[in-house]
Amino acid sequence: MAIPELEQQLLQLSLNDKLYIIQLLAQSLIAPNHNTHSDQPSKLSEFFRQSPLAELSEELDFSRDRSLKSDDFTL
Repeated sequence: MAIPELEQQLLQLSLNDKLYIIQLLAQSLIAPNHNTHSDQPSKLSEFFRQSPLAELSEELDFSRDRSLKSDDFTL
């Protein structure tokens, strides 16, 4: 199947189907020898390091906004 044909079919999918395809493709970017269902639990931090979205962290500012006073919040 040619890429333009595949693109047209993907664009016609429902929102849920598109989300499923995105998840499937994201999982396929993980190293082929990495078993996502291993018996040993993996660390959450390792999961995020392996995520394709990890590259975005370089572009985002994760520093804490200190402009708000802690006194402004009540529980």
